[in-house]
Amino acid sequence: MNDAVQNQRELFALLDEIFQKATGGTPRAFATLDGFNAAVRSSLPSRADKVQNALTWGIPKLYELYSRQRTSLFAAAGKQGGLKVVLGGSSRFGATQLDAVRRLILYADTVLIPDPVFAWIETPRPEERFSHIQLLEAMFFLLRLKPLVDCASSYPLVIVFPSFERTLAQQDVATQAELEDFYVNVYSPLLGRRFLTLEQIVEYSVTEEKAFLDAVVRKRLFVAPGGPLDEPLDAAIERYRNEIRRYRSKDHVAQLEAMPKGQLVGLATMERLEPQFHLMQNATELRAQPLLAIEQQAYYFKLLASLKEDALESQQIISAETRATMDALGQKDLAWLSNVGIDALVEMRMNNENEKFRERLSKTTSLLAEADLADMDRVAAEVIRSIGSMVNEHRQEALKIEDKYKPKYSGMAVKGWLSVGAALIPHLAPLVSAVAPVFLAGNYAQTKAEEHREKRKLANSLLGIVSRAKDRLRTIE
Repeated sequence: MNDAVQNQRELFALLDEIFQKATGGTPRAFATLDGFNAAVRSSLPSRADKVQNALTWGIPKLYELYSRQRTSLFAAAGKQGGLKVVLGGSSRFGATQLDAVRRLILYADTVLIPDPVFAWIETPRPEERFSHIQLLEAMFFLLRLKPLVDCASSYPLVIVFPSFERTLAQQDVATQAELEDFYVNVYSPLLGRRFLTLEQIVEYSVTEEKAFLDAVVRKRLFVAPGGPLDEPLDAAIERYRNEIRRYRSKDHVAQLEAMPKGQLVGLATMERLEPQFHLMQNATELRAQPLLAIEQQAYYFKLLASLKEDALESQQIISAETRATMDALGQKDLAWLSNVGIDALVEMRMNNENEKFRERLSKTTSLLAEADLADMDRVAAEVIRSIGSMVNEHRQEALKIEDKYKPKYSGMAVKGWLSVGAALIPHLAPLVSAVAPVFLAGNYAQTKAEEHREKRKLANSLLGIVSRAKDRLRTIE
């Protein structure tokens, strides 16, 4: 048996045992997918001691398991063949992220997920108010994928791997330097100033607050969690403050609210951008396509991709026409699996439904990864034309699969159960492999000789995927 499959089963078995010790039942018995918060309020207060005992018992076992699998799961994710997507944009795993994985499981051969449970125990989180509840919430939603882990597939349909993002950001000097370069290379073109350090960016947000905030508004740099993309800045700031008051500790909230407006917005935008850094880093190292489940997080991915495309266009590596073609592709609705029960989903995957579509799409998009930057215009156009023809075929295939499975799962079926979901491809973003994710906006300190050398490098083309439901129906267990 594939070692990654066995490792995943061991991890999910332990998570399931911890959750049942804490709550008294399986995730399905504890609450419906949309009922976790209500169940927490009604049942967990009386089980506070059992919750604490379960975590006291289980967290050391998780540490031991993660220690044994520290590098093996990440390595397995990188070596896994086929078309892969890696989830990112946030360390949380809730209903939206679960829906994204379910929709993409017939599209991708393997869905890679940075472990959201490990994220809560990796380092202390003194800024969070309800860390234990959010830890249980991550288990509650992640364990819905257990049938995909336990099925008889010869290779993993999902790989949940510890990504050590907080540890690296807080303790690893090389990661800290890369992250600082990332911020410098993003903020410099967006704010129209040349920054050399993170400290200079923070200082500018305070000493030149009006100019900084004007640039934030002009470039639409700040989108609050859960807020519309075009929300006025003051309203977005208030939305962000309400969010932190709800979930952050009193001390942390006091620190943020004592900050000048410019500094607060600067910090808040960095909070939004840092997960993009880790997503692109994971996508590059794992040779996977980035998957974003939330519109606001996808917006930041598109913003960063656009910065890189600006640099490539200015250097005459890609044309304006190619960028327009890529944007047009982002408007195509694809008929994906959505709101289908996990049991039906497992059977479909075991029967290799949609394998033909996945294989063709994988071969087509791989052309981008093999293309020289100088040849990107021709290859991108060819890929997009091919995907366009496959979209029409896939819509017809989705209807056939729906007709095939609805009678068997008639108790769960709703009209259009295979066509509710829509996956958007916002950008086929050519990111230079040797320097991604740091070299996004053009390196201001780079010499002409270095620029010429980078132009000759092969592109690591990341297919940014946003998975969402256009017409949301009640999600089926």
